[in-house]
Amino acid sequence: MTMKKPILYFAYGSNLDRTQMRQRCRDAAPAGPATLKGYRIGFAGSSASWEGSAVATLLPARGALVSGFLYEVSPESIEVLDRYEGHPRFYVRCRVSVSDERGRRRVAQTYCLPLEHQEGMPASRYLQKIVRAYQRLGFGLDPLLAAVRRAA
Repeated sequence: MTMKKPILYFAYGSNLDRTQMRQRCRDAAPAGPATLKGYRIGFAGSSASWEGSAVATLLPARGALVSGFLYEVSPESIEVLDRYEGHPRFYVRCRVSVSDERGRRRVAQTYCLPLEHQEGMPASRYLQKIVRAYQRLGFGLDPLLAAVRRAA
């Protein structure tokens, strides 16, 4: 039996929450923190899973950085994530080039909302999930708080 090559996945929103990620992808193997250059985190769209509130997305922004976490997942798990993320009707899976904690460039899959979605406010419970994950991972909260201010 041939093992399928794992897919590198870049989490930056609620999937930074370890419990949520384990529930969605039981085979997810942590691969460490990473940063994505040229984007900022924002909140947009309207998710039924989060009381119709806006959810995290990546927005192009020169000079900006998004902190996230890499996981190695199976092709089957990325299909499970596709369903959770509403791909391709809500989020779209895309490839990004990130820098891992050693400064190596890595190509990973992630999810972004199409740019036509308006920025908006996230639900408090959704935002708190991301804040707790940022704190656990030692990420600075400033980019996240700036995204909330922009959405207000």
